[in-house]
Amino acid sequence: MQNLSVAAEKILRESNTLLDGQHFVYISGDHGAGWVNKDVLIPDTKKISELAQMLAQVVNELQIEIVCGPAIGGLVISQWTAHHLGLPSVFTEHQDLPGENLREIRPPFILKRGFDKLVTGKKVLIVDDIVNTGHSIRETANAVRACGGEVVAAAAYCTRGNTDAAGMGVPQFIYLVEFTIPFWSVESCALCKSGVPVNIEFAHGREFVERKTRT
Repeated sequence: MQNLSVAAEKILRESNTLLDGQHFVYISGDHGAGWVNKDVLIPDTKKISELAQMLAQVVNELQIEIVCGPAIGGLVISQWTAHHLGLPSVFTEHQDLPGENLREIRPPFILKRGFDKLVTGKKVLIVDDIVNTGHSIRETANAVRACGGEVVAAAAYCTRGNTDAAGMGVPQFIYLVEFTIPFWSVESCALCKSGVPVNIEFAHGREFVERKTRT
């Protein structure tokens, strides 16, 4: 497992997926020294396949029957992982809610397109790309169970270290790389105090800088 973790981190750093040592502004308003640029990996099928093959190696003994990923983030890596396991793959997506509920920012995840029938009575592995709060995995696990599937484990190629299996409501959580990021409120930001420029290419740095310039 140690060798796989080293190899996975090498892929993530060489692809500029893991960015650290810079000054980022997050959607919460907090500032931090790192960012996960996960979208840069999606077009690179070779690297995605390599990461998925590593995940497949780690979970191979779990007697999984089907893989499920949350759309959109986990869809690609979950399908590649299923491919390397020789298993079918499905995905959850946000439920369409009518009327007043359309104002909800993140409606629940459900299994549509007949995927609900495919997980019924099956041992399911949930696969996501980057785990931050674990919200997507938690809701995907709920959706699988609602359709009569058994969640065996959850897996991801990277976790921020902010949650664990219990926090996501799954029996076990498997990951290749843990990427912890120090962060602060804007008032106590060590990077602001040190005069480190805000990264305006990723996260919400551009809006922060523009807003600061106007005031």
